[in-house]
Amino acid sequence: MWIDSHCHFDFAVFAGQRERLWQQAQQLGVAGLIIPGVSRLQGEQLPAFCAGQPWRYAQGLHPYFLHQHQPADLHWLEQQLREDPAVLAVGEIGLDSVLVAGDTSRLQQQWDFFSAQVQLAQRYGKRLILHIRGQHDQACAFLRRQHFTAGGIVHAFSGSEQQGRAWLALGFKLGIGGAMTHPRAHKLRRTIAALPADAWLLETDSPDMRPAFWAGPVNSPAAIPLLGACLAALQQSDLGHVRRQQMATIHNLWPEMSAAIQASHPD
Repeated sequence: MWIDSHCHFDFAVFAGQRERLWQQAQQLGVAGLIIPGVSRLQGEQLPAFCAGQPWRYAQGLHPYFLHQHQPADLHWLEQQLREDPAVLAVGEIGLDSVLVAGDTSRLQQQWDFFSAQVQLAQRYGKRLILHIRGQHDQACAFLRRQHFTAGGIVHAFSGSEQQGRAWLALGFKLGIGGAMTHPRAHKLRRTIAALPADAWLLETDSPDMRPAFWAGPVNSPAAIPLLGACLAALQQSDLGHVRRQQMATIHNLWPEMSAAIQASHPD
Protein backbone atom coordinates (compact mmCIF):
# COMPACT_ATOMS: atom_id res chain seq x y z
CA MET A 1 0.00 0.00 0.00
CA TRP A 2 0.95 3.64 -0.51
CA ILE A 3 0.02 6.93 1.13
CA ASP A 4 -0.14 10.31 -0.56
CA SER A 5 1.49 12.47 2.11
CA HIS A 6 0.26 15.78 0.67
CA CYS A 7 -2.90 16.05 -1.37
CA HIS A 8 -5.54 18.79 -1.73
CA PHE A 9 -8.24 16.28 -2.61
CA ASP A 10 -10.89 18.53 -1.11
CA PHE A 11 -10.37 21.30 -3.67
CA ALA A 12 -13.37 22.14 -5.87
CA VAL A 13 -11.61 21.09 -9.07
CA PHE A 14 -12.24 17.46 -8.06
CA ALA A 15 -16.01 17.91 -7.85
CA GLY A 16 -17.80 15.37 -10.01
CA GLN A 17 -14.76 13.13 -10.39
CA ARG A 18 -13.48 12.67 -6.85
CA GLU A 19 -15.06 9.26 -6.24
CA ARG A 20 -13.82 7.89 -9.57
CA LEU A 21 -10.29 9.17 -8.99
CA TRP A 22 -10.19 7.77 -5.47
CA GLN A 23 -11.35 4.35 -6.69
CA GLN A 24 -8.65 4.48 -9.37
CA ALA A 25 -6.01 5.37 -6.79
CA GLN A 26 -7.12 2.54 -4.51
CA GLN A 27 -6.93 0.05 -7.35
CA LEU A 28 -3.30 1.08 -7.78
CA GLY A 29 -2.56 0.56 -4.08
CA VAL A 30 -3.02 4.02 -2.59
CA ALA A 31 -4.57 3.39 0.81
CA GLY A 32 -4.66 6.82 2.46
CA LEU A 33 -4.27 10.57 2.04
CA ILE A 34 -3.01 13.43 4.18
CA ILE A 35 -4.90 16.63 3.36
CA PRO A 36 -3.37 19.89 4.62
CA GLY A 37 -5.30 22.91 5.78
CA VAL A 38 -4.66 26.16 3.91
CA SER A 39 -7.18 28.62 5.37
CA ARG A 40 -9.86 28.89 8.02
CA LEU A 41 -12.68 28.68 5.45
CA GLN A 42 -11.29 25.49 3.93
CA GLY A 43 -10.18 24.03 7.25
CA GLU A 44 -13.65 24.27 8.74
CA GLN A 45 -14.83 21.76 6.12
CA LEU A 46 -12.06 19.20 6.57
CA PRO A 47 -13.43 17.13 9.50
CA ALA A 48 -16.67 16.37 7.66
CA PHE A 49 -14.87 15.88 4.35
CA CYS A 50 -12.53 13.23 5.78
CA ALA A 51 -15.11 11.46 7.96
CA GLY A 52 -15.44 7.77 7.17
CA GLN A 53 -12.42 7.76 4.83
CA PRO A 54 -8.76 6.76 5.31
CA TRP A 55 -7.97 10.44 4.87
CA ARG A 56 -6.48 12.51 7.66
CA TYR A 57 -6.00 16.26 7.81
CA ALA A 58 -3.85 19.03 9.17
CA GLN A 59 -4.93 22.58 9.95
CA GLY A 60 -2.98 25.68 9.02
CA LEU A 61 -2.87 29.07 7.33
CA HIS A 62 -0.94 28.88 4.04
CA PRO A 63 1.10 31.89 2.84
CA TYR A 64 -0.59 31.68 -0.57
CA PHE A 65 -3.87 32.71 1.07
CA LEU A 66 -2.33 35.52 3.11
CA HIS A 67 -4.94 37.97 1.80
CA GLN A 68 -7.67 35.88 3.49
CA HIS A 69 -6.06 35.41 6.88
CA GLN A 70 -7.10 37.48 9.86
CA PRO A 71 -5.54 37.58 13.36
CA ALA A 72 -8.70 35.90 14.65
CA ASP A 73 -7.90 32.89 12.47
CA LEU A 74 -4.99 32.11 14.78
CA HIS A 75 -7.43 31.85 17.68
CA TRP A 76 -9.57 29.54 15.55
CA LEU A 77 -6.51 27.41 14.76
CA GLU A 78 -5.63 27.13 18.42
CA GLN A 79 -9.17 25.99 19.16
CA GLN A 80 -8.84 23.25 16.54
CA LEU A 81 -5.57 22.06 18.03
CA ARG A 82 -7.02 22.09 21.52
CA GLU A 83 -10.36 20.45 20.76
CA ASP A 84 -9.94 18.23 17.71
CA PRO A 85 -7.67 15.22 18.34
CA ALA A 86 -7.92 14.22 14.67
CA VAL A 87 -5.68 17.12 13.57
CA LEU A 88 -2.42 15.47 12.51
CA ALA A 89 -0.23 18.55 12.21
CA VAL A 90 -0.04 22.30 11.85
CA GLY A 91 0.11 22.93 8.16
CA GLU A 92 0.37 23.79 5.43
CA ILE A 93 2.24 26.83 6.74
CA GLY A 94 5.43 28.54 5.74
CA LEU A 95 7.29 31.24 3.85
CA ASP A 96 7.31 31.96 0.12
CA SER A 97 9.51 34.75 -1.18
CA VAL A 98 8.29 34.09 -4.73
CA LEU A 99 4.77 35.15 -3.77
CA VAL A 100 5.81 38.48 -2.27
CA ALA A 101 7.84 39.65 -5.29
CA GLY A 102 10.19 41.75 -3.18
CA ASP A 103 7.47 43.33 -1.03
CA THR A 104 9.08 43.25 2.42
CA SER A 105 5.82 44.12 4.19
CA ARG A 106 4.11 41.05 2.75
CA LEU A 107 7.08 38.89 3.67
CA GLN A 108 6.87 40.24 7.22
CA GLN A 109 3.17 39.30 7.28
CA GLN A 110 4.14 35.78 6.25
CA TRP A 111 6.66 35.66 9.07
CA ASP A 112 4.08 36.87 11.58
CA PHE A 113 1.65 34.08 10.72
CA PHE A 114 4.44 31.51 10.39
CA SER A 115 6.02 32.22 13.78
CA ALA A 116 2.62 32.30 15.52
CA GLN A 117 1.70 28.91 14.06
CA VAL A 118 5.04 27.40 15.03
CA GLN A 119 4.37 28.52 18.59
CA LEU A 120 0.96 26.82 18.48
CA ALA A 121 2.53 23.61 17.18
CA GLN A 122 5.00 23.68 20.05
CA ARG A 123 2.26 24.35 22.58
CA TYR A 124 0.11 21.45 21.42
CA GLY A 125 2.86 19.00 20.49
CA LYS A 126 2.10 18.90 16.76
CA ARG A 127 4.39 18.31 13.82
CA LEU A 128 4.60 20.82 10.95
CA ILE A 129 3.79 20.57 7.26
CA LEU A 130 5.88 23.31 5.68
CA HIS A 131 5.65 25.24 2.42
CA ILE A 132 9.03 26.90 1.90
CA ARG A 133 10.26 28.67 -1.25
CA GLY A 134 13.34 30.86 -1.24
CA GLN A 135 13.50 30.86 2.57
CA HIS A 136 14.96 27.45 3.49
CA ASP A 137 17.96 28.78 5.37
CA GLN A 138 15.92 31.39 7.22
CA ALA A 139 13.09 29.03 8.19
CA CYS A 140 15.45 26.28 9.27
CA ALA A 141 17.50 28.69 11.40
CA PHE A 142 14.32 30.07 13.00
CA LEU A 143 13.07 26.62 14.00
CA ARG A 144 16.50 25.77 15.36
CA ARG A 145 16.45 28.91 17.52
CA GLN A 146 12.97 28.00 18.72
CA HIS A 147 14.22 24.53 19.71
CA PHE A 148 11.44 22.99 17.63
CA THR A 149 11.92 19.23 17.92
CA ALA A 150 8.64 17.69 16.71
CA GLY A 151 9.70 17.63 13.05
CA GLY A 152 7.28 17.07 10.19
CA ILE A 153 7.48 17.42 6.41
CA VAL A 154 9.04 20.06 4.19
CA HIS A 155 6.54 19.84 1.34
CA ALA A 156 7.72 19.97 -2.30
CA PHE A 157 11.36 20.25 -1.31
CA SER A 158 13.51 21.81 -4.04
CA GLY A 159 16.47 23.09 -2.05
CA SER A 160 20.09 22.02 -2.12
CA GLU A 161 21.60 18.89 -0.64
CA GLN A 162 23.06 21.00 2.18
CA GLN A 163 19.64 22.50 2.94
CA GLY A 164 18.09 19.05 2.84
CA ARG A 165 20.58 17.76 5.39
CA ALA A 166 19.84 20.74 7.63
CA TRP A 167 16.14 19.87 7.58
CA LEU A 168 16.87 16.23 8.29
CA ALA A 169 19.01 17.23 11.27
CA LEU A 170 15.96 19.08 12.64
CA GLY A 171 13.86 15.91 12.40
CA PHE A 172 11.98 16.73 9.20
CA LYS A 173 11.29 14.58 6.16
CA LEU A 174 11.33 15.99 2.64
CA GLY A 175 8.27 15.82 0.40
CA ILE A 176 8.89 14.86 -3.22
CA GLY A 177 6.56 14.46 -6.17
CA GLY A 178 6.14 15.43 -9.78
CA ALA A 179 9.01 17.93 -9.82
CA MET A 180 11.61 15.14 -9.92
CA THR A 181 10.17 13.79 -13.20
CA HIS A 182 10.72 16.87 -15.33
CA PRO A 183 13.63 16.88 -17.78
CA ARG A 184 15.36 19.94 -16.32
CA ALA A 185 15.27 18.74 -12.68
CA HIS A 186 18.89 17.55 -12.74
CA LYS A 187 19.88 19.20 -9.45
CA LEU A 188 16.84 17.84 -7.62
CA ARG A 189 17.47 14.30 -8.88
CA ARG A 190 21.10 14.50 -7.74
CA THR A 191 19.90 15.64 -4.31
CA ILE A 192 17.43 12.75 -4.12
CA ALA A 193 20.20 10.27 -4.92
CA ALA A 194 22.60 11.85 -2.41
CA LEU A 195 20.35 11.94 0.65
CA PRO A 196 19.32 8.89 2.72
CA ALA A 197 16.48 6.75 1.41
CA ASP A 198 14.34 7.50 4.46
CA ALA A 199 14.64 11.27 3.91
CA TRP A 200 11.84 11.36 1.36
CA LEU A 201 8.05 11.14 1.47
CA LEU A 202 6.05 10.83 -1.72
CA GLU A 203 3.30 13.36 -2.41
CA THR A 204 1.25 14.50 -5.37
CA ASP A 205 0.12 17.97 -4.22
CA SER A 206 -3.00 17.17 -6.25
CA PRO A 207 -4.43 18.85 -8.21
CA ASP A 208 -1.11 20.65 -8.80
CA MET A 209 2.51 19.58 -9.35
CA ARG A 210 1.70 17.28 -12.26
CA PRO A 211 4.47 14.82 -13.17
CA ALA A 212 5.98 14.98 -16.64
CA PHE A 213 4.28 11.70 -17.52
CA TRP A 214 0.81 12.83 -16.39
CA ALA A 215 -1.66 13.31 -19.24
CA GLY A 216 -4.75 14.30 -17.26
CA PRO A 217 -5.86 17.91 -16.70
CA VAL A 218 -5.37 17.60 -12.93
CA ASN A 219 -2.93 15.60 -10.86
CA SER A 220 -4.32 12.74 -8.77
CA PRO A 221 -3.28 10.45 -5.89
CA ALA A 222 -3.16 7.67 -8.48
CA ALA A 223 0.26 9.04 -9.50
CA ILE A 224 1.87 7.93 -6.22
CA PRO A 225 2.93 4.39 -7.31
CA LEU A 226 4.50 5.80 -10.47
CA LEU A 227 6.32 8.42 -8.43
CA GLY A 228 7.47 5.57 -6.19
CA ALA A 229 8.99 3.87 -9.23
CA CYS A 230 10.83 7.11 -10.11
CA LEU A 231 12.15 7.40 -6.56
CA ALA A 232 13.29 3.77 -6.59
CA ALA A 233 15.19 4.33 -9.83
CA LEU A 234 16.94 7.44 -8.50
CA GLN A 235 17.91 5.64 -5.30
CA GLN A 236 18.93 2.48 -7.19
CA SER A 237 16.49 0.54 -5.04
CA ASP A 238 13.55 -1.76 -5.73
CA LEU A 239 9.94 -0.65 -5.64
CA GLY A 240 8.95 -2.94 -2.77
CA HIS A 241 11.67 -1.51 -0.55
CA VAL A 242 10.61 2.07 -1.34
CA ARG A 243 6.99 1.25 -0.57
CA ARG A 244 7.85 -0.34 2.78
CA GLN A 245 10.13 2.57 3.65
CA GLN A 246 7.37 5.05 2.84
CA MET A 247 4.84 3.28 5.03
CA ALA A 248 7.31 2.97 7.90
CA THR A 249 8.16 6.68 7.72
CA ILE A 250 4.50 7.70 7.73
CA HIS A 251 3.85 5.39 10.67
CA ASN A 252 6.73 6.89 12.64
CA LEU A 253 5.42 10.42 12.02
CA TRP A 254 1.72 9.68 12.42
CA PRO A 255 0.68 6.25 13.73
CA GLU A 256 -2.89 7.50 13.34
CA MET A 257 -2.56 7.01 9.58
CA SER A 258 -1.84 3.31 10.05
CA ALA A 259 -4.89 3.00 12.28
CA ALA A 260 -7.07 4.76 9.70
CA ILE A 261 -5.90 2.44 6.95
CA GLN A 262 -6.38 -0.67 9.05
CA ALA A 263 -9.92 0.44 9.84
CA SER A 264 -10.62 0.81 6.11
CA HIS A 265 -8.90 -2.45 5.16
CA PRO A 266 -9.83 -4.88 7.98
CA ASP A 267 -8.70 -7.86 5.91
